[in-house]
Amino acid sequence: MKRLQWIMHIWLVSILCHAETGKDYPNIILIIADNLNPSLLGPYGNMEITTPNLDRMATEGMLFERAFAVSGVCSPTRASLLTGLLPSQTGVHNALPSGYEVDNWSAIEEFRNLPQTLKDAGYQTGLVGKYHLGQPDNAQLGFDYWVTFPSGHTNNFHGATIIDNGRTYWEEDTHLTDFWTEKAEDFIEESAGQDKPFFLFLSYNGPYNLAPVVLNTPDNRHVDYYRKRIPGSPQEPIHPFLKNLIVDATLHDQEALKGWRIDEKEGKNIRKKHTWADLAWATAIALNNEEAMLTVASETSMIDDGVGRIHAIIETLGLDEDTLIIFTSDQGAAYGQHGLWGNSSQARPVVAYDQNMRIPFIMSHPGVIFENARTDKIINQYDVLPTLLDYIGLGDLPIENSPGKSFTGLLLDEETQWENVAYFEYILTRAIRTEEWKYVKRFLQSPDELYNLSVDPGENNNLIGNPSHEHVVADLDSRLTSFFDQFSATEYDVWRGGTAKAVLMYGGRNELFEGHFRNWKQPFVKKASNVYKD
Repeated sequence: MKRLQWIMHIWLVSILCHAETGKDYPNIILIIADNLNPSLLGPYGNMEITTPNLDRMATEGMLFERAFAVSGVCSPTRASLLTGLLPSQTGVHNALPSGYEVDNWSAIEEFRNLPQTLKDAGYQTGLVGKYHLGQPDNAQLGFDYWVTFPSGHTNNFHGATIIDNGRTYWEEDTHLTDFWTEKAEDFIEESAGQDKPFFLFLSYNGPYNLAPVVLNTPDNRHVDYYRKRIPGSPQEPIHPFLKNLIVDATLHDQEALKGWRIDEKEGKNIRKKHTWADLAWATAIALNNEEAMLTVASETSMIDDGVGRIHAIIETLGLDEDTLIIFTSDQGAAYGQHGLWGNSSQARPVVAYDQNMRIPFIMSHPGVIFENARTDKIINQYDVLPTLLDYIGLGDLPIENSPGKSFTGLLLDEETQWENVAYFEYILTRAIRTEEWKYVKRFLQSPDELYNLSVDPGENNNLIGNPSHEHVVADLDSRLTSFFDQFSATEYDVWRGGTAKAVLMYGGRNELFEGHFRNWKQPFVKKASNVYKD
């Protein structure tokens, strides 16, 4: 351990000495999947879904057993991953549309963010795949290379409008996961010949464990394998909160996902504008459904193929010892646990079970990060930016009021003081998750929840209201309240009358806030007064 620490010390000194050009920084590849429960992956114990490349990545690096998303849907989690801030700090509380009256609007450009910070430090920067943090037509956040698609929503994996470094075209022949991988390979090859490090944000829109997509007949190279051996899923009765979602969506039915730009071209696939009732009923149909599990399994293996190709090109170019690779997801997703399907939004009230909060997180960097290592320390997405900056020697750069802490010491097997706690918020639901307890608190809704994870890891026995646990609730409630009081921005703390950027409740149904807070301000879109740059 001492020898490795000494090597790291010399390496970091070298980095700092070359900070002006950035040429000695490690390359960084951040791979993020969409709505992926870690229990679907081989390195997290799944024996039915084949993920040989992630298995290998885990043996060559460090796997985090207890990594958690800060929120329940895509845009707020991605915002936190890139800024080290909470939704109540960025103002991104829900999944964002992609069309705005404000030209080239970005949801997080006023904050220190990972791509812009690395760009300013001398990196070549590339986004490939899903963006979902603003208007996607032009490059944002300091990205030099920009290949994305207009929406944050996925209809299927064959057929999409592509925005490719200023060009727009329709792509239908290549499975989208393979398409993103090919574009990522192009970026790596182009960047490898430059006298600067590169940062690649490879943002897959698969496996996208949401209905109705999971009910589509899958079309990929892994289907035949899994049709003969469809993975099992928990066989549990429908959760009351999913029933609530169906009733609510049916009574207040309207077109879903307005402004998400999902209908630019039909191609061979007929596009349907879904209503909220369509989506809610499809979520219930996905439960205990073999076709849904076939889709999830085969699309998960497609992601694993992409991870393998990225490792292969890095090795072919001789960059493996110069490259840090991270694999994670924006948030988790149930696939039958608790009688739920999909991310936290697929319930009323929204849920904060571990199946929704927990994410895969694996880091590898040959010769630097210990191999075949696992840790059960609790980390959160808001810890990622502080960690990456610290890891490459830029830990002194300020991240204003971030709750995140660097876990670089855990990667290097150093003695590290670490508080095993994660916090979560998704509009009206907040949670604190420790090693032993989870406390879920709701604002203007009910019920609250308390689980003793040491004896009830499946979160099946809600202890809220049990007199013998009142002291536990009081302690956790105090910690939860203090945390958000300390870090939330007044403008965006919706529990104290704040609002959101672009959208708060889906469908603009913000009656709870309008009725509770006098002169409550509706969600808004405006250009940031200052774009963050070092």
